[in-house]
Amino acid sequence: MSTPTPLGTSDRAAAALRIGQAKQKFDAIRVDYPPQTEVIARLAEVCHAAEGRPPGSPCGGAMLVAPHGCGKTEAVTAFRHFMEREAGPGEQPVVHCTISAAGTTDSVPSSILLAMGVARPDTGNEKSRWARAVAEAQRRKVRIFVIDEFNRAARRDRMSGPIATSIRERIMDAGVAPVAFVGSEDAGYVLAKVPELMERLDDDIDLSPMSWDSAGDRLLFNDFVSDLDQAMVDAGVLSCLSHLGDPAIAEPLWQASSGRVRRIIKIVRAAMASALHDGRHAIDHDDLRHAVDSYCLPRGF
Repeated sequence: MSTPTPLGTSDRAAAALRIGQAKQKFDAIRVDYPPQTEVIARLAEVCHAAEGRPPGSPCGGAMLVAPHGCGKTEAVTAFRHFMEREAGPGEQPVVHCTISAAGTTDSVPSSILLAMGVARPDTGNEKSRWARAVAEAQRRKVRIFVIDEFNRAARRDRMSGPIATSIRERIMDAGVAPVAFVGSEDAGYVLAKVPELMERLDDDIDLSPMSWDSAGDRLLFNDFVSDLDQAMVDAGVLSCLSHLGDPAIAEPLWQASSGRVRRIIKIVRAAMASALHDGRHAIDHDDLRHAVDSYCLPRGF
């Protein structure tokens, strides 16, 4: 019977510490991605457009529908932090909630109450939960609701329309605050089933994957991976540049990631770990191939 060598007595222990610390530094890196910055600006516009409305007058909203891995939730989180900088005591300008996997109308006010940190969000029937959610939102001077993972409403086809309608009636028609619906392609399917809601969404915010066929997107992609490359060196993750923006690396990296930000980051992270494991100071083609084999292929990307 085989017995594993105690990690603390092997050279692998030192490598595990070194690579683990490098991953920790990598995860702390933040690189500017202009489309996400544009999302923040567009959501701020939705808030400002609703200012000065007569009390109780209906609100509009926005939709941000894009495939998984394009950075939607990260952009919304950054927007929430941006809005919170000028919030007064007890105020919560942005309620960022997630549609429950339960896929029922009564789960919507519960998700909103949960996002506001209200105790026992599931207490009471649907009507009483909505009353609590609206009253709490008004008390906290909520300026916008961001309904994330709205694609989950499509899991139960009979409930998707009622979920969308309940949000429209209880929040938008009631004049509580504008609503931004965020999700993958299925979110668009749900919204399309409720035309009276779609007509109220004034803004369609784009965060599509980067396309290699677009010269602008190619430049955006090259700038992003080059900035990530430099950030790894600046953070002490790697000691040398890997030249990720070079055409021989950039195009295959785009193909493997389909131009989606999350996949780009995950591939580079795995390639970085491969390079450090083999004692290299920069990422090479073999490291990227290993990253694609270990991260992309098992997930069907």
